[in-house]
Amino acid sequence: MQNRHMERSAGYAGILGAILYIISGLLPGTPPPATESAGQISGYVASHSGSLSIGAWITLPAVAFILWFAIGLFDYLRDQTNADRTLAQWGTAGAIVWAAMNVAAVSLMGAAAIHASGPSSTFTLLYLFDIIMFIFGFGAFSAFAFAAANEGRRRGSMPGWINAFGYLVFIVDALFTLTLFGTGTTFAITGIGTIVTPLISAVWVFVASIVLLGKIPKTA
Repeated sequence: MQNRHMERSAGYAGILGAILYIISGLLPGTPPPATESAGQISGYVASHSGSLSIGAWITLPAVAFILWFAIGLFDYLRDQTNADRTLAQWGTAGAIVWAAMNVAAVSLMGAAAIHASGPSSTFTLLYLFDIIMFIFGFGAFSAFAFAAANEGRRRGSMPGWINAFGYLVFIVDALFTLTLFGTGTTFAITGIGTIVTPLISAVWVFVASIVLLGKIPKTA
C-alpha cells in the first residue's frame, strides 16, 4: 500500500475498533460457566438480552475496523522490504477468520437475546455454539498476532516492545483455546479467559495502531 493516507487510516481504524470491541465485550458482563444448567443459562440470556443485543451490534463495526487495521498493518510491513510475504498473508488470513468467527458468534447470541422467552435447551445450544466459535476465533487471532510480531521483528519496522507484546498476545490467545477442555471456574470454557483474552488482544490492537500512526508520516 503506497498511499500513506490509507496506511494511516488503518491506524485510526485500529484505535476505534479496539475501543468498540472492549465496550462490546464488557457490556454483558461475565457469562455463566458452560456447565451451568439450561435454566441458569437461559436466565442469564433473558436478564442480559438488552446488553447482549447492543454488544452484538457494536461488535460488527468493531470487527470491521480491526480487520481494516490488520490489512493496513501488513501492507505497511510489506512496504518496508521485498522479503517473502507468506507470513503476512497467513496473518491476514488469521485476522479474516477471527472476524468471521466473531460475527458468527455474536449473531448466535443476538438471536438468543431476541427470543429470550424461548426454550432453555435452545438457549443452551446457542450459548455453547457461541462460546466455541468465540474460542476458535481467538485461535485464529493468535496467528494474526504472531505474524504481525514476527514480521515487525524480522524486518525491524516496529519497536521491539510492541513485537514482544504481540508474542504475548499470541501465547495468551493460543492458551485460551485450551479452555475448551478446562474445568472449574478459572481455567474453564467460560472462565476468566473470556474477559482477559479479548481485553489483552484489543489493548494490543489499540497500542499497535498508535505505533503504526507514529511510523507513517502525515504526508506522502
